[in-house]
Amino acid sequence: MATKKSNQFSVFGTRPDNAICLPDIPYSVRINCKDGGLFIGGSEAKHRKTNPDQKIDIGIIKVSKFFGSLGKTENVPWIQLFYIPAPNVAPEILPKNTVCISYIKKQSISNLFNKVQEAMNHGEPGMGIFTIGFNREIGEKGPYYSVSFDWRERQSEEEKQQLGLISDFVIACGNQLIDLEATRDLICVDG
Repeated sequence: MATKKSNQFSVFGTRPDNAICLPDIPYSVRINCKDGGLFIGGSEAKHRKTNPDQKIDIGIIKVSKFFGSLGKTENVPWIQLFYIPAPNVAPEILPKNTVCISYIKKQSISNLFNKVQEAMNHGEPGMGIFTIGFNREIGEKGPYYSVSFDWRERQSEEEKQQLGLISDFVIACGNQLIDLEATRDLICVDG
């Protein structure tokens, strides 16, 4: 009797079960301030992962400052955010324990750094959870959304366990957090 042969193999690698995953290309998430929400792979409705009223919890693992042009926005300051979705984020929105990257500008930068200063009263903000939300604003060109940030300490056991995974990852791979694609028209202005 012939034995059944397994035809399993991996072309793109596998995501680790109990570790942080750094894809070859960072998982790019567009924080869409025009329509409000997180988008993957484009700005059309079919690429929408969240609505403006939804909030998403993340753990920020790296922040860098850039200046230049990205998309239709030219010659402005940008903040590059590398982050990991918190355990409560549905994998249909952002993949579990996977390094994601986004860019924010203008008022959203102020919102982030104001929240960082508040969170510093409790220790290192990177140890906690940031919550991304969207505030509807009215500007010269009509309505748009700014990104709001809240912060809290990690509460659940799963959140605390994830912090251990993040710590191990940052120690081992922190210097590998780069995005060559989106930064081609940006200049890094970190001190």
